Amino acid sequence: MSKEQQPVADDLDDGLEYDVQLSDNEDAGFVNDGGEEGISDDETKINDNATTTTTTTATTSSLKRRNSNTNNSLKEKKRLKMEMDIESKKNLSLEENPEIIAEFINNKIRRKNPNLSALELTELYFNKSEIRSTSDFKDTRNLDNLSKYINSRFKNMLPKGVKKDNKKNNKNNKKGKKGDDDSNKDAESENKEERKFIAIVSMSAIRACDIHRATKDLVGSSLKLINKNKLHVDLKLVESTRSRVLCCTPGRLSKVLNSEESGLSKDEIKIVIIDNSYLDTKKQNIWDIKETFEALKELTKNGSKLYLY
Repeated sequence: MSKEQQPVADDLDDGLEYDVQLSDNEDAGFVNDGGEEGISDDETKINDNATTTTTTTATTSSLKRRNSNTNNSLKEKKRLKMEMDIESKKNLSLEENPEIIAEFINNKIRRKNPNLSALELTELYFNKSEIRSTSDFKDTRNLDNLSKYINSRFKNMLPKGVKKDNKKNNKNNKKGKKGDDDSNKDAESENKEERKFIAIVSMSAIRACDIHRATKDLVGSSLKLINKNKLHVDLKLVESTRSRVLCCTPGRLSKVLNSEESGLSKDEIKIVIIDNSYLDTKKQNIWDIKETFEALKELTKNGSKLYLY
């Protein structure tokens, strides 16, 4: 038989049927009509997973960048807000308008008491008539100038010093009778005078001690009232002291005033100097302490006037 006439397998007349069945694995290796090798389901899943992972990674990176930008923006806003708050605290002492000072204080009260009604908040608010401006004092508000500030504005409230000629009489008089009589008269005169106190209120006991050291050279010196002292000792001191300057924290002052054994009445504190310019390491000052508002409100109800230093 010639090559041109050689029959193919299906043309053989041998009575057998040639039905070829391919397994799934064998079928996967065949070339399709387009000439590309067939892809298995597992390979398809791997490719899909790889694509999904890539997309997820890109999305995660995008979200991280977005969150980072958002966090940076929030940090910047927080920083600016803090700087503005610090400046407003420092400049409050220089404010000429008592109404603006009162509004600053009342805003603080609102923030610290978010659950109170408008009517309840009104009872806690300060009004401008209770506040005096200190903008006319042009020197730096620090410990070195505190005594100067008190002498320039409240010297008349300090105790009268013993006259020099009385000291001379005490020394030169042989019997000492005349000098003793003059001293007794001065003491009696001071006792008869109405007691008028200046309370310097600061945010911490350490700061109150600093203020006490800075004001010891005032006539009559100064007295410190802090929680470290025993209460009965402070009560005895305020009853008999010649000093008219009290260096204290808001909490300790309230405790002394409200004690049943207190020799100091609320209406004897005529002037309250608030240590406004001092900021601690956290950039907080006396207005960040809740006890401040309670103590000051108690005093202003009894006629005290507030001065910011």
